[in-house]
Amino acid sequence: MTVDPKTLQALAIDRVTTGSGLDTEFSLSPDGKRLAFTSSTESIRAWMFPFDAARGQVTGSARAVTTAGTVALRPVLSRDGKKLVFCGNRAGKWGLREVSLLDGQEVQIVPNDLYGVDRPQWSPNGTQLAYARQNPTTQEFQLMLWSGETHNEEPLTTPSHLWSAPTDWSPDGKFLLLIQDNHNTGREEIWQLPLAARPKAERAARRIASNPEYDLDEGHYSLDGRWVLFHALRTQPQGLEIVLYVMAATGGPWIRITDSQYFVYSPRWSPDGKTIYFISGRSGFFNVWGIRFDPAKGKPVGHPFSVTELNSLSLMVPRHITLSTGLSLTQDRLVLPLAQESGGIWMLDHVDR
Repeated sequence: MTVDPKTLQALAIDRVTTGSGLDTEFSLSPDGKRLAFTSSTESIRAWMFPFDAARGQVTGSARAVTTAGTVALRPVLSRDGKKLVFCGNRAGKWGLREVSLLDGQEVQIVPNDLYGVDRPQWSPNGTQLAYARQNPTTQEFQLMLWSGETHNEEPLTTPSHLWSAPTDWSPDGKFLLLIQDNHNTGREEIWQLPLAARPKAERAARRIASNPEYDLDEGHYSLDGRWVLFHALRTQPQGLEIVLYVMAATGGPWIRITDSQYFVYSPRWSPDGKTIYFISGRSGFFNVWGIRFDPAKGKPVGHPFSVTELNSLSLMVPRHITLSTGLSLTQDRLVLPLAQESGGIWMLDHVDR
């Protein structure tokens, strides 16, 4: 960048590298003629592990289930484990994509001409998708419902500048759990939305959890509908604090599941409701962890235990987009986005010309 030394006004900017990778960590030589930098490439795809959800163990090697060249985030398995939907970024545009885990076929199901398509959630029977989208022109948000049978979408709510997004369906398929901004406190809260009230379902929504000191997210019903799992986030002087909690679906006190010592996110129930899985960086790299839960007594049992061992740059949970990564599981499958990184150190001569 050329800068006027008197006014410090930027006059021009010139590109000095032309590679397709991510060029960072640059260092200019004292004479200003050479530039050293690192150039790295990263591929983020959804990977699937064979998994025993009751025992909390990976039972085989992972394999990529989404296509190369598409960034895959927020994967969600249907409950029968036959298909996967995810937020895909291809050629700079986001859309919802579906993969058949029976034959590997991947298709786009919601157009990528709309920005902000996010948070897809399969209905319990796997025939419908709820998701959030944002109109790039008006900057308004809206919840939508897509049919896997007709391939058509319909609105659940009216457009609004108040941000909201679905995080789960109730086991009977009649309600959605949402996270929604409180325009007074600025905090994210957990709400319940009745699908029968569409296309203006926001008028019948009710708040089920909130706290003026925390942003709440990732609300999920246990499979019997008795419990709701979520995480609470706030910024502290020492950094970001995220804690997992469980509460009765009918309301009541929060039951603390994890401490605030480690960064945790993307909590999910095991199908039997006796284990809570989540992603944590307590081992240095981000990995899937689990902790037992007693649904009869409503309290955690024992200490967290590790599920995956993704401790290499060759295959790891992405570090720079952690809260958008996502995690999904069934009784015998575990899916999460994993990154493969490679790179090197480069030297560029004559940068002063």
